Amino acid sequence: MRIRRGLLFAGLFLIPVGAMTLLVRAGAIDAATLADAWRLWPLILVGFGIALLLGRSRAAALGTALAALVLGVLVGSAIASGSVFVGSIGDCGFTTGSSQRLDTDGTFTAPATVVLDLRCGSLDLATGSDDGWRVTADYQGSPPSVTSADDRLEVRAPTSDARRDDVTVVAAASRLHAVDLTANAGRASLVLDGASLSEVRVDANAGDILVDGGQATVDRIDVQVNAGRARVTLGEGATTGSLSVNAGAIELCVPSDADLRLTVDSQLTFITNLADRGLQQSSGGVWQRPGTTGAPVIDLDVQGNVASFTLDPTGGCR
Repeated sequence: MRIRRGLLFAGLFLIPVGAMTLLVRAGAIDAATLADAWRLWPLILVGFGIALLLGRSRAAALGTALAALVLGVLVGSAIASGSVFVGSIGDCGFTTGSSQRLDTDGTFTAPATVVLDLRCGSLDLATGSDDGWRVTADYQGSPPSVTSADDRLEVRAPTSDARRDDVTVVAAASRLHAVDLTANAGRASLVLDGASLSEVRVDANAGDILVDGGQATVDRIDVQVNAGRARVTLGEGATTGSLSVNAGAIELCVPSDADLRLTVDSQLTFITNLADRGLQQSSGGVWQRPGTTGAPVIDLDVQGNVASFTLDPTGGCR
């Protein structure tokens, strides 16, 4: 029988990815012990080396199997532990040659929406004290596209170039009304101090995302992460929305007095620490923790597949 090594690799990779999250969920393995599992990565090279040495013989499947299993264990461990290893895949791209600098600014005259599109590199959004905005970017090839109006700012990476951008955006806290971030293979930080936002939306693939709304109010937040990590901090205002993660990790920090309601789509490969944080589960997958009298209500839908969700992690969501 001829062994199709591509299918063998895929199958043996997926088994430990799911198994590691299931073992942590069942309490058989402590998630904290998995944080350094990435140190085993040289075994992947050993597996591929065996496969190359054995060539086209049937025994070559052993090397393929070893590489797939080790890689699956590493990925599964990273997901189950919510370790930095997951987010580090957003550190994409290598710079070659000299970079160019883009520096432009303007003014908002109405409540504004900021749209950010990152394809590879880093993006940092912070708030300012006046009514203006500023975009600074180090880039190679074509510059990022910056378009603006009285109530809107868009910063988009070129679609034609495959290289890294490092972008910094400062937007007026008093004018910032909504933020829409799309990030592919990058690291992004949204520090929203002093802003009162109607909506924050994040769609990230293979990245590391920080949303710091601890000193802001956010009426609605929607975060979707695939193969990456998101860290979200919410402030004192009432918030609704959704958090979704596939093959990655989400951390959520909320005020200690908040009235918390999380509707969780429970999957066997989705690990949470909600019981450890004192939440009680009711019907329909709703986890609740009453807040103090008059405290803001945080009501979120939470979904995950081969992923972890950590509420109020030790050390915070930074």
